[in-house]
Amino acid sequence: MSTPIVFLASGFSLAGSNGLDAAHVVKPSERAEVGHVYGHLPPNPDQLGGAFNFSTLTGGDVSEKDFKGRWTLLYFGYARCSDSCPVAIPVIAQAAKELRQSGVDTRAVFVDIEASAIGNVRRGAANSGNHTPHPAAVDRMRALKGLQASFGDELELMTGTRGQLSAATVAFRVAREHIPPRAAERGHSINHSSLVYMLDTRARVAGYGYHTSTAKVLVETVRKLRRA
Repeated sequence: MSTPIVFLASGFSLAGSNGLDAAHVVKPSERAEVGHVYGHLPPNPDQLGGAFNFSTLTGGDVSEKDFKGRWTLLYFGYARCSDSCPVAIPVIAQAAKELRQSGVDTRAVFVDIEASAIGNVRRGAANSGNHTPHPAAVDRMRALKGLQASFGDELELMTGTRGQLSAATVAFRVAREHIPPRAAERGHSINHSSLVYMLDTRARVAGYGYHTSTAKVLVETVRKLRRA
């Protein structure tokens, strides 16, 4: 197996990196230094991903096989998020667009990890005739429609059943927890990790950035990973 490549976003400056502008491919020998400074050891990309399944907003099935043949910038979050997601989503869409314009077939994918309520939990309330949708569910659908309207074909939106999303978040090591709602959100908020995964044409995680990465950094990194 080839030595896995780890990319850290510009905010994680290491010796030899060029501050906030240049993408930096971290050598295996540097991982321990990063862990010492930032309190955790970043995972190798080959520890991430694998078999996974999602669904489109229209109910279509998606698996890792559908990710093969082009590069993907993949981000997990929730549509009504008011924190990191509004930062990451436009950046991955812009980076994918710039890569396509330079001849690298790339797509941006946002996976909404906030699954809909389980059907049989809501069935009794729905049959009562006076069921009112939960505010978070209403806001989620409004936010998803807003993302569709804002980004169109430049951003692919996916979600899944609770089982599918649970398996995918384990495979990609996405940390998540429900917390009391932030000021701009209703019902609850979700704290979640914020990696931007770079999947190669074999649907394998070749590297990753962070939600704070600029489009320029993501573009540079994908180009470096293609040459690695």
